[in-house]
Amino acid sequence: MAGWTIVQSTVSVGRQPYADAAPTGRGEPVPARVSTVNTPPPIDMPAPAPDLVAALRRVGTIFALGVLPIAALVTMFVVGWQGGPLSGDFHHELYPEAKLLLHGHNPFPAAEDEIGGANLIWPPVAAYLVSPLTLLPASVADVVMVLIGLACFALSLWLVGVRDWRIYGVVALWPQFVGEMRVSHLTPVIMLLVAAAWRWRDTRGAPGLLVGLAVAIKFFVWPVGLWLAATRRLADAALAAAVAAGSLLLLLPFTSLHSYADALRRLGQVFDQDSYDVYGLLVQAGAPDAVARVAMLLVGAALLAATWRYRSLALALAAAFALSPIVWLDYFTLAALPLALARPRLSAIWFLPLVTWGAEGAGIGIGDVRTDLRVLLVFCVVLAVAFRGEARGAGDVRPAT
Repeated sequence: MAGWTIVQSTVSVGRQPYADAAPTGRGEPVPARVSTVNTPPPIDMPAPAPDLVAALRRVGTIFALGVLPIAALVTMFVVGWQGGPLSGDFHHELYPEAKLLLHGHNPFPAAEDEIGGANLIWPPVAAYLVSPLTLLPASVADVVMVLIGLACFALSLWLVGVRDWRIYGVVALWPQFVGEMRVSHLTPVIMLLVAAAWRWRDTRGAPGLLVGLAVAIKFFVWPVGLWLAATRRLADAALAAAVAAGSLLLLLPFTSLHSYADALRRLGQVFDQDSYDVYGLLVQAGAPDAVARVAMLLVGAALLAATWRYRSLALALAAAFALSPIVWLDYFTLAALPLALARPRLSAIWFLPLVTWGAEGAGIGIGDVRTDLRVLLVFCVVLAVAFRGEARGAGDVRPAT
C-alpha cells in the first residue's frame, strides 16, 4: 500500500471516529488515538439560587422606607386624633381666624391684648387660603388639613425632580415632616409654592407670583425673593415683592399696619428664645439678648450676601431660617427642596435629619441648648451639601459679577 488508508469511518457503540490524522515524517497520516471510554451525558445543573444578601436588602429597603414611614404617619395621626393635637395651630388659630374674617370681624390682637399660646395673628392671605375648610366641622377640617399637607409634601418633591421612591420614604420619617401633621403650620403649602417657583422659574411671571404668595402666607421666606433677583429674574423679584406687600392691604379693614407689626413684634418676643435659630441657641446658652441679636443679624447678612453671590436657593433658605424671629422644627422640611436638586437619588445625607428625633416641635419653654445645637448642625450640613450640589450645576448657581 502506498500509504495508510483510513477505512474505519465509524466505530462500535461508545467509540468515536478517528480525529484528523497527524502526518508522519514520510507524509503518511497516522491515526490519532481516540478514547473508547463511554462519555456520560451532560448533567443539567440547577440554576444558581438568588443572592440571599441582595434579596434581604430589597426586603429591608421596602420595610424601612415603605412600610415603616406609613406606620409612623398612621401612628402619629392616631395619637393626634385620640389625644391631640392634630393640626393644632390650624385648629386653634387659622380656622377661627378664617371664620372671623369671613364674617367681617377683626381677629387680630389689639395693643392691650396679651400674646401667648394660641394667637389669631396669621397673615390674612393664610387665613383666606384655608377659609373653604371652615365649611366643615373643625375636627373634620383638621383631618383634611393633614391630608393636604401630605399631598403638598409629595408633590413638592416631584416638582423638583425626585423620582426615587426611597427618598419619599425617608423624608416621611423626618421628625420635621411627621411633626407637621400635629401643628399644621402651612409649611407644606410654602414648600409647594417654592418648588413650583423653581420648576417654572423660566416661565414669565410664574416664579414671581408663586414666591409672592409664599411670602404673603409666611413672611420668613422673603429671602427666596432675593434668589429670584440674584438669578437675574428681576421682574419676577419685583412681582413677588408687589404681591407680598399688596397682601398687607387685606389687613386695613380690620387693623392698621402699625398695630399688626407691633403684634408680630410682641409675638416674636414671646417665642424667639425657644426658636431653632442662632438667636435662640445663644440666648439659651446664656448670651445677652443684644449679643444674640447682633450675631443673628450678622449670620443672616452673610447668608444673604452669599445668596446673591452664588445665586443659591439653598443659601436663600438658610438666610430665611437665620433671620426669622421664630423658627419651629417643621420649617426645616423646606431644606428637602435644595437637597433634592443636589441629590435626586437616595444617599446617606437624606438620613441625617433622623438624628433630630426627640426635639420638640414648637411651643413656649421648649428651648434646650443641646437640642438646638443638634438641629442647627444637622441642617447646616444638609444645606451645605445642597449648596455644593448647586455649585456643581444642579441649579442656578453661577457666581455673580
